[in-house]
Amino acid sequence: MTYRLFFVIVALTLIAPLAQAHGVSTADTVKVINRPSRVVISVDSGQVRVNVKGGYHARDYEYEYCVKPGNDVALVTEQHENRPMCGTDSVKRPHLQVFLSDLYVGWGGNSVEKGNRELIKRSTTHFGILNVIGLGAVFNHNRTRVSAGVGINWTWHRLNKPTFWNIGEEGNVVLEPSSDAIKSHRATLTVYSLQFPLLFSQQISKRWNIAAGPVLNWNFYARYRNGYSLDGKDYSTSARVRNVRGFSLDYVAMVSYNGVGAFFRYSPQSVFKTGQGPEIKNRWTLGIVLRGRLFR
Repeated sequence: MTYRLFFVIVALTLIAPLAQAHGVSTADTVKVINRPSRVVISVDSGQVRVNVKGGYHARDYEYEYCVKPGNDVALVTEQHENRPMCGTDSVKRPHLQVFLSDLYVGWGGNSVEKGNRELIKRSTTHFGILNVIGLGAVFNHNRTRVSAGVGINWTWHRLNKPTFWNIGEEGNVVLEPSSDAIKSHRATLTVYSLQFPLLFSQQISKRWNIAAGPVLNWNFYARYRNGYSLDGKDYSTSARVRNVRGFSLDYVAMVSYNGVGAFFRYSPQSVFKTGQGPEIKNRWTLGIVLRGRLFR
């Protein structure tokens, strides 16, 4: 038995005799609150006030129970955050939150145009923070949030052996075969993006949360890197890629338990501009996500 539960039992023990003194013949359970973070018992102007903070379904949940002399009815009020006066009801108004959230890493696949399926690995790796800073409107007793934010993302696309990235005559990235003499083949295209998520989040229980929405990407920079060994020597080449699609739209869905969860992300548009590079599209990613914290 924790000391918090002990305080709740003591509080109910103090309240029961007062209720019986005012004509209440039987003692009923008023409220059961699991794992409260703080219990305060006070006497003010002849009335007993029990205030419980935390527990139930939210860390900022607050419950207050009052017994007044000469009154047969025990007045009960509930709210989030703002403490009410005894015998008054208060509803938490919508408010704004500023937060950092959704650090993620994920792996998935993609579809590639028929002519390049043997050259481009049908896999994708994502890493980033969905909301480096986010602004959300919170309502429905802190259970619902609609937010917009700014985040960062890195995406890696790899090539199968024996193929390399290169820059063609028109300045666009192209695929070039390598020879059988090349060893330790490594060829990666990395796309750097700023992302702008618009998310709807819903708390479905004390610990479970779901979120979903579109994500606009500004793919501001891309670069390929080739590495290989030839005749016992290591070589590497890299160059900036300029024919990557500038803006793209993704869709993301997340489910989390105590702030740790899983996400699914779908990217229907091709990595490169139409007709200016290999068609890598319909990318999907599954991974893990840390939901983050509020700035208060």
